[in-house]
Amino acid sequence: MFRISAKEAARYPGLRARLDAARSPKQKLAKARSRSTASATAYVEWDSGREIGAARHWVLDLPDTELINANDRGHWSRRQRLTASIREATAVLARQQRVPRLTRARVVYVVQPKARTRVFDPSNWALSAKAAVDGLQDAGVFEDDNAAVVTGVDPRAGRRQDGAHIRMSLVIIDQGEENAGV
Repeated sequence: MFRISAKEAARYPGLRARLDAARSPKQKLAKARSRSTASATAYVEWDSGREIGAARHWVLDLPDTELINANDRGHWSRRQRLTASIREATAVLARQQRVPRLTRARVVYVVQPKARTRVFDPSNWALSAKAAVDGLQDAGVFEDDNAAVVTGVDPRAGRRQDGAHIRMSLVIIDQGEENAGV
């Protein structure tokens, strides 16, 4: 039998529950694990208004095109072709929306999964986001895509949608020169 003092319980939150779990039979532990996976697959959409606020920003919705997933182990030539198409599409969209040249910006890429997708990790599409940021540089939005200019390329989960492909949108948030010391 494990004994834990009130002082130790206050110092280490959750210790009593872990000791109780270690004491319980394996079946109860397996049941607890199966309950925790249900919360891990819960889907949370990105609240753009809360994160962007009043900052100047542009939203580029990439056309329904195939994206590059980090888990795919496809042929290099296919990956190169997809990279070129994402890069070109992003450059065209940035020019159409007349996104001005920015000195500092943050890019949030919002990945919108298919309606039937259960488990979803938006960071798997970082290669597609990198190609899109390169397209923004091609369009003249950034002089360079180094860390001094592009302060971050952050993944977010968007609203589920119907369609043949997973879709991606870019949100370019102007951070201006006033944050240059940050």
